[in-house]
Amino acid sequence: MEQYRIELAQREHVAELPAIERAAAALFPETMLPENIRDSTLPLEQLAEAQARQHLWVALTSNGQLVGFAMALIIEEAALLVEVDVHPHHQRRGLGRALVQAVIECAQRARLARVVLTTFRDLPWNAPFYESMGFCRLTTVEVTGDLAHRLDQEQRSGLQERVAMQLVFPLPNDHPASRTGIET
Repeated sequence: MEQYRIELAQREHVAELPAIERAAAALFPETMLPENIRDSTLPLEQLAEAQARQHLWVALTSNGQLVGFAMALIIEEAALLVEVDVHPHHQRRGLGRALVQAVIECAQRARLARVVLTTFRDLPWNAPFYESMGFCRLTTVEVTGDLAHRLDQEQRSGLQERVAMQLVFPLPNDHPASRTGIET
């Protein structure tokens, strides 16, 4: 059985990521992912910037073959999970979950309040997958600021059936809002 590892991306990984993104996109039904979006990938400059900020993680085989990645941005006191892709030949082995977990752990170390994302509502490897990791769907009223703008842009570009989700972290004991007001 193949062994994998998740780690922060290195500069030399960036150029390989678009091929993984395209391979993963090929699994989406054509009705959900229009051709113009299916063929597009994250700009290399954006990936390189995320790598430099240590907001880009990769999944590697034991011999160093790159087979997946996750990228995040920081927006409004939250980590925005921008992209998670695993090459189809390596899916269903827990790599997507491990990549998302790496983003969650980074956000927690940075003391961010939550991780947010946008995804397809009903595809099993989209919203239902994130719900299995503790993410909750946001109502239209709850989607504000940069996340609302992102969701609107996705819909304007042809992506339908999208939903915004979040995973909120409990407040640390030393956070002022975590105090109960009861002095002992």
